[in-house]
Amino acid sequence: MIGGHSTNSSLSRVSRYLLEYLHTETNATWIVGSTPLGASFPIVGPRNHELGYLSMTSTDDPSRFNGIGTAVAAALGAIGSAELLQHATPVAPVAGSAPDDDPAGGRLIAYFQPIVALRTGDVVAIEALARWQTAEGVLAPSTFIDSFNNGPLMLGLFDRMLEAALQFLADHRHRMPDLSATVNLEHAAIAEYGLRDLVSRRLGEFGIKADSLTIELNERLAYEHTAGTLGQLRQLADMGVNLVVDDMSTSFDAIRRMPGVPIAGAKLDRRYVNQLTAGDHEMSVVRGVLERAAAAGIEVIAEGVETQAQCDQLVRFGCNFGQGYLFAVAQPASSLASVLEAPLVSSW
Repeated sequence: MIGGHSTNSSLSRVSRYLLEYLHTETNATWIVGSTPLGASFPIVGPRNHELGYLSMTSTDDPSRFNGIGTAVAAALGAIGSAELLQHATPVAPVAGSAPDDDPAGGRLIAYFQPIVALRTGDVVAIEALARWQTAEGVLAPSTFIDSFNNGPLMLGLFDRMLEAALQFLADHRHRMPDLSATVNLEHAAIAEYGLRDLVSRRLGEFGIKADSLTIELNERLAYEHTAGTLGQLRQLADMGVNLVVDDMSTSFDAIRRMPGVPIAGAKLDRRYVNQLTAGDHEMSVVRGVLERAAAAGIEVIAEGVETQAQCDQLVRFGCNFGQGYLFAVAQPASSLASVLEAPLVSSW
């Protein structure tokens, strides 16, 4: 796979050929971007100005490619545009179907939705959700998410949302020091090298403790974990980062595929929440799912909570946390900040 980051333009044709050459010669994943990830080689421009990094994230022994990585990074520095890499974003692709991150075509932004304690309505966390902002309006993920269809692009999307979420925590920690953040990461995007370093670097940039971050592992695309990717997840957990899976109904299968990785929680999909007012049989199914989670020590966060009746039934079944339109829609940081300090909804 070949990945990269761009703003108003793409890598030059020669640079693309160099990345394709690297992929062919090494059978590894190479990314050009503003953040070093895994085995990285600085791209240096005029007057020794550091323009970005050429990074390799998937090979058993990255050190054996130090020579070719150094040479190609030097070539990229010689032919690359300083403006391109210096202001790079970690999302838009070098090649593929994702739209350019520019004023004409739109740009990727983060919206936030609060996660609340269902009994009290107190906000305990915010989840960063990707949106595409255009001149015509803000588009939902369904309109663009399929463009992020390989590991480097999905990892770049994660990095963009991680940066936005940590910035939010940093901006509001004086008012809400215990607030935490959740960011989504595709299983297929987990690199064999460097993910732990990337997260650690971002936490350090904003002065956020690791236990204030939750990473929600999603399964949009097929994936197979390797010893390297499992090692990265274990290192994140050892740092104190909380790991959750995105669907309680498939969580035990996901956990089975991640031996030795501690999973702290799981999301209860909105389809189960919708069943809470459908009838006795449907409610018993939801209760069974929640009881199984409790027996396994998995904390459940219910998604798509839209009515007080659903909230009350979830509390009765032992679910402590939830998010949905009953509390707040996903919205920009500027508008969400004004409603975070007061309990949103609770009848308990």
